Amino acid sequence: MRSLWKLGLALLCATSLLAADADSKAALKDTAQKLITESRTTREMAMQIAEQLRKSADTGAVRDQIATLEQHAASIRQLIADLEAKGTDLTAKQRQQLETARKVAEILNVFIENKKQMLASVTSPRDRDQVRYQAIGVAQRAEMIEKTISKLGL
Repeated sequence: MRSLWKLGLALLCATSLLAADADSKAALKDTAQKLITESRTTREMAMQIAEQLRKSADTGAVRDQIATLEQHAASIRQLIADLEAKGTDLTAKQRQQLETARKVAEILNVFIENKKQMLASVTSPRDRDQVRYQAIGVAQRAEMIEKTISKLGL
């Protein structure tokens, strides 16, 4: 009878551990999905900015959008940090991909900062094209993050 009691207790503990593991994986998957969505939004916004710069010489509207783009980039960095913190069960390959995403997010931030500084001194069509290329660079880095996180398989 005692061994039956111990077996029941062991099963209860095992069930609790499995439930906690499932919750952890669900949280990880949710964070990864938010990161993918945030990256996609950032990419789309950067491409819209690039298109605006291609069509119009007015950079005022683009200047207004930079703050929003910076918020998206900050959100991406935070979500990557959350994934790193929650991802104790990630494989070595997944950790490497997450590290790659973190580095790309840092580069994305540099592109946004460069674009912001360049917008302050746009005086010619050539300058505007340089800012547009920076916007395309932001979109490309956001897409890289999106694809890298998708490959994690969470």
